[in-house]
Amino acid sequence: MGARVSIAELVWAVCGDRADELGARLGGRMTASPRFRAFVEEHRDKIGKKARAARDAEGTRDLALELEVAYRLLDERRFALRYETYAAGKTRGPDFTVIYKERPAYNVEVKRLRGALDAGAFGKWGNAVCDKVAQMPPSIPNVVLIGAQGRDAASFDAAGALARLRRLAEGGGDAFFARRGYQDARDFLRTLPRLSAVLYVAGWDANVPDTVTLWLNALAKHQVAPDVARLLAGVWAAGERASAP
Repeated sequence: MGARVSIAELVWAVCGDRADELGARLGGRMTASPRFRAFVEEHRDKIGKKARAARDAEGTRDLALELEVAYRLLDERRFALRYETYAAGKTRGPDFTVIYKERPAYNVEVKRLRGALDAGAFGKWGNAVCDKVAQMPPSIPNVVLIGAQGRDAASFDAAGALARLRRLAEGGGDAFFARRGYQDARDFLRTLPRLSAVLYVAGWDANVPDTVTLWLNALAKHQVAPDVARLLAGVWAAGERASAP
């Protein structure tokens, strides 16, 4: 058996000679969590390819959030993690599949909202949710984790935005959903039951407590089990606000 790869070598394998925030965060997280270190070692080629494809600061922050989600999920020792399992079948699918009690419990798809949540926040929110719902497989609970940064992120009403999105669909807002890849509002409503929950995390990369909102979709075909929902919200330790439509 070969010598174990060091943390410095893993950071190099992922980030190369880029002395940026991603490398520093990655090294710190691997030092703090042996489970996350093992995850990075197992998937270093895939993560490194993503890091090389992230050609600007926004792309790098997208990847940083994805890796932060892996770190947080693996901090819950009752969870095991599979990474991009749907990609093997050459289909679009969620980033992570969480194993709980030796069974796939739910998928997690990660999305970072770029820029400020200003007057156009609802449109940006609608883009994210509509895009991610479309790639959810119908046979298992699916969670979309949306992260945001910046001054207005903590005050954004994620639960209210989700309720508004549903009202818009039920009210026949065909043009809104057609611009986001659906035939019409009814097409979105037919797809919406694939979405089990949305976990909104604001301030995930700052030195302030995270603001967390867990929204449970009452229309979901597969609900997230209550014990799993508590564990999911619990991996983001501070400031949980749970709500349902």
